[in-house]
Amino acid sequence: MIEAVYSLLPSFYKTPVEEEAHYAKIDNYETWVANGLFLTTLASISLSIYFLPLDLPLNAGIGLLAGIVGGLAIPYMLISLRAERRKKKMEDVLADALRLVSSNVRSGHTIEKSFLLSARDEFGPLGEELRTTAMEMYGGIAVEESLTNMESRIKSELFQETLKLLIDGIKAGGDKADLLESSAEDIRSSLEMREEIKSSIRMYVVFITMVAVAGAPILFAVSVHMADVTTDMWDDADLDEMDMGGAGSELGFEMSFEPPNVDVEFFRMFAYMAIITTNVFAALIISEINNGNVKQGFKYAPIFCIASVILFTAVSTGIGWALSGI
Repeated sequence: MIEAVYSLLPSFYKTPVEEEAHYAKIDNYETWVANGLFLTTLASISLSIYFLPLDLPLNAGIGLLAGIVGGLAIPYMLISLRAERRKKKMEDVLADALRLVSSNVRSGHTIEKSFLLSARDEFGPLGEELRTTAMEMYGGIAVEESLTNMESRIKSELFQETLKLLIDGIKAGGDKADLLESSAEDIRSSLEMREEIKSSIRMYVVFITMVAVAGAPILFAVSVHMADVTTDMWDDADLDEMDMGGAGSELGFEMSFEPPNVDVEFFRMFAYMAIITTNVFAALIISEINNGNVKQGFKYAPIFCIASVILFTAVSTGIGWALSGI
């Protein structure tokens, strides 16, 4: 059943999912996609029928469309986030692992033996990749080809550039230990520079977070309360007393007042949607600034949305309670 559902999906969706699953070392990605599609569609249809102020068939249709889109996007994002997390774990220990391999080579071990001795458990997924590469070398595959295979299994530009330089150096006859040592130094410098850049832009990240998570909910809460109060004032007003028809008839025209047609509940629903949209894009922008890609933002978007919605609800309740006697 799961394979049948996955086979019906278009290739332009399955190809990136399979690539990210390859980098994340996930074998049952078809189950992720099928379950995500079913659960998200069911939840979306239920929420649409319950919350949307439209007729039942239209609510169900909107929920079905949103569920299909979300059911395809969420599994891909989760798989991609797992691949990014695996990449970060390997990048953090890559310099130390290369130093260890270099020390083993200087000690007189062969390159395959050096990789195998360096495949320690504390290196996490990188240790597994080092062990796999060493086994390929022991199996008779050339060193350059084994490193190329290792490069294809890891989604990291830093890692791939390092392996390319190492492969080119080995083909040119360079000293393996010196190549590994210099690569480790370059990686450490790159990681330190990355942290310095993050520190320098932290102020912008804090500003965007405060505007999206705190500023937008407070402003929308005040706006919704003003609309609610204005509507109540018009409902309580005696429009007959405000009728200026008699005075206006002396001037040849009649003047009358009508209450504005303001749907406060629709305005409140719009505020919720605007707050959620603002926080999703804020999380994506922060991820792009910090990491150079938007994928990490999907991890923070639910936190931002929940916090801002809670703040909007709390401020709305607080304003209504504080100004109830006025």
